[in-house]
Amino acid sequence: MPELQIDMLPVIGDVGQVAAGAGELPEDLLRRWRLAGGAQVRTLVTARRDGALAGAAFEVHRPMTAYRKIVDVWAPDEGVGDALVAAVEERAFREGAVAVKRWFPERDAAWRRSLDRGYRELPVPAWAAPVTADPRDTGFAHVRWRGHPPARAVPYMRQTTDFTCGPAALQMGLCGLGLRDEPDRAEEMRLWREATTVGGCEPLGLALAAAGRGAVPEVLLSTEEPILLELCRTDEERDLRAFIQSGFRAELAGRGIAVETTAYDLGRLREALDGGAIALVLIEQLGMHAESCPHWITVHGFDGDVFYANDPWTDADLGETYADALDLPLPAATLDRLAWYGSPSYRGMVLLRRPPA
Repeated sequence: MPELQIDMLPVIGDVGQVAAGAGELPEDLLRRWRLAGGAQVRTLVTARRDGALAGAAFEVHRPMTAYRKIVDVWAPDEGVGDALVAAVEERAFREGAVAVKRWFPERDAAWRRSLDRGYRELPVPAWAAPVTADPRDTGFAHVRWRGHPPARAVPYMRQTTDFTCGPAALQMGLCGLGLRDEPDRAEEMRLWREATTVGGCEPLGLALAAAGRGAVPEVLLSTEEPILLELCRTDEERDLRAFIQSGFRAELAGRGIAVETTAYDLGRLREALDGGAIALVLIEQLGMHAESCPHWITVHGFDGDVFYANDPWTDADLGETYADALDLPLPAATLDRLAWYGSPSYRGMVLLRRPPA
């Protein structure tokens, strides 16, 4: 049988134009692949035999991260499909990725074959996608880890609004500590009402909300000044946000909850995670996404120089699913860069621990 030639074709612009040079591909695949864009890194992987197209796969991932996601594998011959998957894995692991994830529209023969290849299922969370999403777009997902998978299973929640990343991240942290069973939307809204500064949430309010639910929080914040004021449009909004934060700070002090003024380093984060804590980390998401925005993620473990996080946000309009955001591997250099926000920049984190036995 003629040798199989596999090519990795970077996609810049319309994947359909790149695919047009590859041969005839099913239109339903191209329609799904065209969703990807923004900051995402996209690759069309083709397999040819005697110059004729024998199969193709589409790989997409967030920049600055240590995973790759195979959206689809199209190959009439199963052996060709296996070769495409192996090619993505080989390049991913060679480039430093620690996980290859696969997305499936349904639990079909390809889904079962993936399990036979050593992948394991990522169960579909109760809150896996935007509340308005078509359930068929959520699909199913598998993952294959190069090294050690996350030691702790932290239930995932996709935030149900544009402004509740903090409450969603906090719920995931509480569940990871065993202080809640599963995240839900009603609790997300309760937490937001408790911790909001009229818009999003900052570390002090989240710490108070966590303490009210049985966690032992510790706040690490690199400034004593009010934060997130750059998001305000008027002096009245800035004054209100500062006033709310001063109240949070006073209440934390009255309850004896630690607030340390420090620009923490990742060594401090590793030490806390190693001791059983889960961290809510404030990041600037630009770089991993295409737009600038303060954002909360739940960091729940690490392996060497890679941290594991649950990110409550997915760019669903670009085809992202819970597969992109559950156990998201972030290289230490990426997390160190993202974990600054504002001008002048500041750093904020809430460590969550179980109460002493």
